[in-house]
Amino acid sequence: MATLWRLFRAAHGPGLDGAGAFFTSGRWNALGQPTVYFGACAAIAVLERLAHTDSDLVPADLRLGLFEYPDTIACPRVETLYSLPPDWGRNEAATRHLGKEWRNSGTSCMLAVPSVVLPEERNVVFNPQHPDARLVRIVKERPFCFDVRVI
Repeated sequence: MATLWRLFRAAHGPGLDGAGAFFTSGRWNALGQPTVYFGACAAIAVLERLAHTDSDLVPADLRLGLFEYPDTIACPRVETLYSLPPDWGRNEAATRHLGKEWRNSGTSCMLAVPSVVLPEERNVVFNPQHPDARLVRIVKERPFCFDVRVI
């Protein structure tokens, strides 16, 4: 089994339906395209959440979840499928377009993408509408709060 990590609000649950995308777009998805973002490791999941959270508005009900999926599910790297433009970290129109191309291809329910915060690490874009999405499941979770030294 392979693993992924995600920080989520207890009030909303693990969020594997991608409903949050109906309220906001992401780097790799347009508004209204159900999408879930994972970290390939717990540290990048936390760092990404920190990058998208106002330090004055840190939710008190964060949960750190460990998710598993069968090794048979493909999780290709975006660079193996498409050419990333040199300005990909600042060009959300380009990354959203690549995300749309990937979704429309239907080849996998997951796509490994570099983190803008730390490009050496990977985030995973998840399409909850893909048939294999049902094979991704949460196996462990715990309460999480940011150490005061980082916020």
